[in-house]
Amino acid sequence: MDRRTPRLLNGVLALCCLALVFAAVYPFSTASPHLENPVDERFTVPESDEYRATGAIVADGETALEFEGAVTTDGGRYQLIDEGDVRTEQYQTSPDSPVYSRIIVEEDGNIDRLRDQIQSDTDRKLLRENRTGGTVTFIVRGESRDMTDAVSGTASVVVRSLYATGYEREADDSQGATVYKPKNGWYEGTEPYRVTGATGEVRTAPDTTAVRSATVTWEQTVPAGTYAESALVRLTSDAPRTYDLSFEFESGQATVNRPAWVNAVRNRSVAGQS
Repeated sequence: MDRRTPRLLNGVLALCCLALVFAAVYPFSTASPHLENPVDERFTVPESDEYRATGAIVADGETALEFEGAVTTDGGRYQLIDEGDVRTEQYQTSPDSPVYSRIIVEEDGNIDRLRDQIQSDTDRKLLRENRTGGTVTFIVRGESRDMTDAVSGTASVVVRSLYATGYEREADDSQGATVYKPKNGWYEGTEPYRVTGATGEVRTAPDTTAVRSATVTWEQTVPAGTYAESALVRLTSDAPRTYDLSFEFESGQATVNRPAWVNAVRNRSVAGQS
């Protein structure tokens, strides 16, 4: 008999015993009712005619989404979205001008599909394709459409991700901003989950839920409807996952400079080469 077999059996028995202990000490219910972030406390992206915003979502040390966006009153719009294996940069001179995009993709099986999507879209034209250093870069010109909604929409992805945990409202700070602190607890989602180790803060504009800045970290265990389930999930998986969210919104005068790659394709277009 393999010497490892008794050890494996002992490990399984230990897990079973531990589950029974937790079931006895902590019944199959949570210490408090599952929580939901009240609708009237859910955060939003501020409204402004001119602003710059940045944000990031990091899961277990890996960036899932990082963005930078800017909108100016004189028409310039800019957005950069980094999703790890895909990096998309967009620029628009004014709301009624074409949208130029630079899409940098890791060279894998998705390249052909992305190219087909671009070429089959009647609202976009593929201007250039380059392959360098294991990546493929597409330069695309799109039809005129105001990028403002796209920039605010990306900002909303980060802000809405803050909903995963509830918050306690703190006293307003010296600048009049309202401060919220994330709180641990049991929450309802597609599956019940538990939030632990919640730290950081969210600052909103006075008397609103419009987020001016946020730096929040928490650990999330899924599924976790009870203490026993939470303990077993942690023992038998890589849970909990650690999430780090950050967001900054600066309203007021913003500057959007035309990227060099846009100048290059515009010059080629004027010369009749694109």
